[in-house]
Amino acid sequence: WYQRRVAITAGIANLARASIKIWVLTGDKQETAINIGYSCKLIKPRMEVLILEGDESDEVKFEIKELQYRIDELKRVAKKEGVDAEFALVVTGSTLRYALEESLKYTFLDLALQCAAVICCRVTPLQKALVVRLVKNFKPNKSDDDNITLAIGDGANDVSMIREAHIGVGISGKEGMQAVLASDFCFAQFRFLERLILVHGHWSYIRMCKFLRYFFFKNFAFTLVQLFYAPFCGFTAQTIFDPLYITLYNVVFTSMPVMLVGIMDQELSVENAPPEVYEVGQLNQLFNKQAFALSGFHGFVVAAGCLFIPYQMFAQSINIDGLDQQSMYFIGTAIAGIVTIVVNFQVALETTLWTVYNHILTWGSIISWFLLFLVICSPFAFHISPDQFSYFDGIYRVVQTRIWWLTMCLTLVICLFPFIGYRLYVILTQPTLLQEVVYNIEKEKVSKLTTLTKTLKAPLKEIADSIPLHLHQGHKGGHALYATKRQQSRKDLFGKPSSAQASTRGYAFASGEGYGRRMIAGGEAMVQIKRQDTR
Repeated sequence: WYQRRVAITAGIANLARASIKIWVLTGDKQETAINIGYSCKLIKPRMEVLILEGDESDEVKFEIKELQYRIDELKRVAKKEGVDAEFALVVTGSTLRYALEESLKYTFLDLALQCAAVICCRVTPLQKALVVRLVKNFKPNKSDDDNITLAIGDGANDVSMIREAHIGVGISGKEGMQAVLASDFCFAQFRFLERLILVHGHWSYIRMCKFLRYFFFKNFAFTLVQLFYAPFCGFTAQTIFDPLYITLYNVVFTSMPVMLVGIMDQELSVENAPPEVYEVGQLNQLFNKQAFALSGFHGFVVAAGCLFIPYQMFAQSINIDGLDQQSMYFIGTAIAGIVTIVVNFQVALETTLWTVYNHILTWGSIISWFLLFLVICSPFAFHISPDQFSYFDGIYRVVQTRIWWLTMCLTLVICLFPFIGYRLYVILTQPTLLQEVVYNIEKEKVSKLTTLTKTLKAPLKEIADSIPLHLHQGHKGGHALYATKRQQSRKDLFGKPSSAQASTRGYAFASGEGYGRRMIAGGEAMVQIKRQDTR
């Protein structure tokens, strides 16, 4: 029980750090509700507790104005002292009846939104649903989106609240299964709510934003190529691509890698994700009108590069048979391959968590283009249906042309360089909180790796410094270095060697005075040791 209580307390604290407003709607009496708030650390000791408990409409209206004036005064005093003022609001069920009236509900909501915690006690199931609806439909500005609400409960009296919220969560326990059956998610303990929101909720937002940005980008790049080709064909609606390529582009060549990113990608691991990064989704920093416009502009740049660079490269070129390479079938096949490779490299840059499946699908999508076009452009397919497989022999002539491989590499660099440069510029000048966290984590990894490398190099440096200078010179010095290292390794494994062994091995390859005498003395010592061992 104590461990669960600690987990709940930590979970509520982390949800508050993620700028999530927490409201408690309970049927308990006022004293019990306040004690629950203190026990789960929803109400902190430094908070100013405000109680709204009027019994008539005019009285409730007067109390709301009085509490608003009190909040303004306390904020003014706290600002002078250089501290933050935090408030907790406690509302009784009888007061909530008048606070939810049409004339007072938005005034009451303005007051509640200025508080870090709101506790409504003696609340009926209908009042719970009305409070959730009030918060859900509130818009400070007409241009703002609705507030995203999540309701969690464990009993039948929470069903109306769970169904009214955007996201309903039920806890299976002693109160029955009514809340679980009416919910979108369910689990056995309240402490799992933290992981559901701060981990899986954050991952889901990141994945969806990456999926949408890349999806718009790849379709802009694919479509605008054909738009840019329109002047070359006199605006006759003639497409530059093979009809089968148009069919398979979003089905085979570019769909699988981004689908895997939308399912499995992780910007941060569970251990490295602070609760504050959840604000990235609350502020819509990763997908908004600006992100959509940038995706469209990026697709525009890639489409222009994929069309005009190959067109200029093949304008004056001829193949090995002396024929020019400006036919629509040849250039169409060449551009189709370049577009496929560029957009798949782009999804590789968007991928953060690389698994075996990512490698298979990303690089396999590029390989699949070569394999399928080898079949589509084959003589066998052309003889079966000349109208359907009209791009006969296209890829065979493309892959045999060295200019195409050079053009592919050049286009890949030119099209992806603006994206990489813009991303580096944003990270260095205007990073988001998520980018700052990722940068700090990678910086810490590099620091740890550098420290580990220095730690491993230190013993080797000590060994090298302990070797005499004359042993480093010449061929004999190399043997002496090997002998000294072998002696050091034996010393580490078996302890300090005997004096006889030390004297023998220390001068084994030296030519100094006393060489023969020391060798004989060492040999006699070794014979004596062996005789003692046999005894």
